[in-house]
Amino acid sequence: MISLKVSASVYPTEDPEKVIKAISGLFIGIELQKESFDSMESEDSMESEKGVSPSFRITGEGGLDLLLTLHGLIRREQIIDSIRNKVFNKGLSREGLSVSFLLNKQAAFVGVPSVPAEEEPLGSIEVAIRADSSEEMERLFEWLLPLTEEGVPVVEVGMEYVERV
Repeated sequence: MISLKVSASVYPTEDPEKVIKAISGLFIGIELQKESFDSMESEDSMESEKGVSPSFRITGEGGLDLLLTLHGLIRREQIIDSIRNKVFNKGLSREGLSVSFLLNKQAAFVGVPSVPAEEEPLGSIEVAIRADSSEEMERLFEWLLPLTEEGVPVVEVGMEYVERV
C-alpha cells in the first residue's frame, strides 16, 4: 500500500491560507493539520539554518489517491522527464521503499508542480511517499512518471496497477 506524507513550514511572513492552498491544489482531498514545533526538531536549529524560525508546519497524510491530481498536472505541464530526473532518481531510498522530494510553494499556489533547484529561503513543500515493496514503488513510478519518447508516455497504466497484489 502506498502512503503519502506532505508538509510545509509556515514562516511569519507567509499567509498560512496561501500555503494551504498551494498544498491542496497539488494534492486534492488531503486533510491538513497545523503542527507546532514542540514535538519536532527544536526551533533553535531551524533558526540557525534559515535565519528566521518558522511559526508552525502544515501536514497531511493519505494514500495513492492523493497523487491523482499531481499525476494530471505533471502531464499537463509536460514535465514527466524533468520530475523523474530531478526527483525520483535522487530521492529514492537505498532499499527502494520510499522517495522524498520538494516542490516549490509559489509554483504550487498557481497549480504548477515545480522542483526547486536548491533549498528555498522560506522552505518548500516536502513530499514523502512510502510503499510496502520495491515492486510496488516501481509500479508507482510506471504510473506517475512513465518512460517517454519525446516527452510523451510510451505506455500509460491505470492507478489500480500500482497497488495490485
